[in-house]
Amino acid sequence: MEVATLVLLVAGGYLSGAITAIAGGGSFLTFPMLLAAGLPPMAANITNWVALMPGNFMALAAYRTELAEMRHDVRPHLLVAFFGGLAGSLLLLWIGEVRFEKAVPWLMLTATLFFALGEWVKKRLHAWRKPDTPVPQRVILAFEFVLMVYGGFFGAGLGIVLLAALAMAGETSMHKANAKKNLMVAALSIAGLIVFLPSGRVVWAYAIPILIASGLGGYSAVYLVRRVPQHVLRGAVLAWAIVLTAVMFWKYG
Repeated sequence: MEVATLVLLVAGGYLSGAITAIAGGGSFLTFPMLLAAGLPPMAANITNWVALMPGNFMALAAYRTELAEMRHDVRPHLLVAFFGGLAGSLLLLWIGEVRFEKAVPWLMLTATLFFALGEWVKKRLHAWRKPDTPVPQRVILAFEFVLMVYGGFFGAGLGIVLLAALAMAGETSMHKANAKKNLMVAALSIAGLIVFLPSGRVVWAYAIPILIASGLGGYSAVYLVRRVPQHVLRGAVLAWAIVLTAVMFWKYG
């Protein structure tokens, strides 16, 4: 690997880990970097998936206070996250390289729409939800399961839609919602590792630089979250996602 490629992977991994922890959408940076480095779409997706995992785990360490307060009500959500992620990861390997390559543009479009509309959906759900008539938990868990299947399969844009689901469930604290989101994605990640590590699809020479850098980015971002203008960050990520989606349709569509 050339030094310039290594530097790019480390820098992209750090930014991606930070963006994932703060606003979601970090995959929009690292997935195209791995494609540009020459990895096939399936290998790039799985390598990216594994490499960005530490960002959520490191964010959990910084959110330990919020997690301690909610430890009794997250168990059903963790089970849904684990088994949904397991199903999505198995589905990814089952469809194979050719069909996944054809699906990449549509997956990117889906992820971009998730990212673009997630905040709008979250606000509408919060306005619609009546405090005295909470949404049934089985509805919330079913929605989360669908999201986690998508997360195990591809995952880009998952974080912001998951925050919308948590708003629908009645979570009003941004920091508690972020903590719960990262905990669920951690459970999803463990399920994915069980499937992906034995598959031989992870290209470790590219995954390790992103893995280390994204972990550092995810941890440090929590302490910067109050200083970061999130609307500016999200706007920049969304603009990049739109460009990237157009490129994916041109290349694989």
